[in-house]
Amino acid sequence: MIILLGAGCSQLGGKGSKAPDGGVFKTTDAGKTWATANVVPTAQGIGTLATTNVINMEMDPQDNGVFYLGTRESGVLYSDDIAASWRLPRQVALRDGVVFEVQVDPFDRCTVYIAKGSRLYKTTDCLRTIDDETYVETRAGVNVVRIALDWYTQGTIWIGLSNGDVLKSIDAGKTWKSVLKLGKEVSQILISNKDSRQIIVASYTLGFQRTSDGGDHWEKYDGDTARLTGTQIVYGLVQNKDASVTLATTKYGILRSMDFGLTWEPLKLLTSPSQVIIRAVGISPKDSNTIYYAVNSTFFTSTDSGKTWQTQKFPSTRIPRTMIVDPKDPAVVYVGVAEAAE
Repeated sequence: MIILLGAGCSQLGGKGSKAPDGGVFKTTDAGKTWATANVVPTAQGIGTLATTNVINMEMDPQDNGVFYLGTRESGVLYSDDIAASWRLPRQVALRDGVVFEVQVDPFDRCTVYIAKGSRLYKTTDCLRTIDDETYVETRAGVNVVRIALDWYTQGTIWIGLSNGDVLKSIDAGKTWKSVLKLGKEVSQILISNKDSRQIIVASYTLGFQRTSDGGDHWEKYDGDTARLTGTQIVYGLVQNKDASVTLATTKYGILRSMDFGLTWEPLKLLTSPSQVIIRAVGISPKDSNTIYYAVNSTFFTSTDSGKTWQTQKFPSTRIPRTMIVDPKDPAVVYVGVAEAAE
């Protein structure tokens, strides 16, 4: 029995979903072929994520077989079998609604932080129990939308809010300090893989802010790309293993920095600037010259740092929202997709 999971207690997905081509897709040959990774065992039978809108995906940094999904309507799902199947958490509060981000503690694989609504949820026992008061935003209409965890100093957490505030905790969420006020929604917080004192905060309307001293001082850096229409609208950020290459997805296209956000340059793509929405991008962990990105129905690959691109068919008409390149095998790529938000 196959159950198409839609909105509700016993189903996942979104109201009014068009084609059942949502959820997660996986390739093991760098995009030549794709398979769905959408199986959800339920008490009613075998379900699927095919109608589900996935807006973020996290791989456990200590185990490339463990994943977490944040969805637009269906809360959190997790997998511990290389995305072969997905499960819902026990906690009712995390089984529906929009989850903006999930992050796994780099020091403890069972400690997971979840941004949902006005709260930052925390589990220290692999989702068996949940602390729903790690951070609670009391201002009406303000949500916790971004999370970043320091890989060098255990217990240091960064969160970004929908009103543009960035907060920092150095005691695993017991207390918080406001370190930056953008005034516009935070789209991502990226901690350098080389030096965790270096952090980039991106906004959907204000470009990039950068600190090199753990948040005491901030400066705006755009590498003179503000003259290119759409580069101030930043959707996301990724970096390679040693932070020598950082990519930003913007309304204009993809920007690249070789100095962790001090300067930026646009990559030359096959599509014209602002022609398509690019949110899902990845870098090979073994060769930073290899870059992937995906848009509706097309998967792009470059093996020469963006000088040339090859295209392959991507099996979904939805917007690719999130991408993970396997750290052990860069030919294995996972992409989560979602319909355009209404």
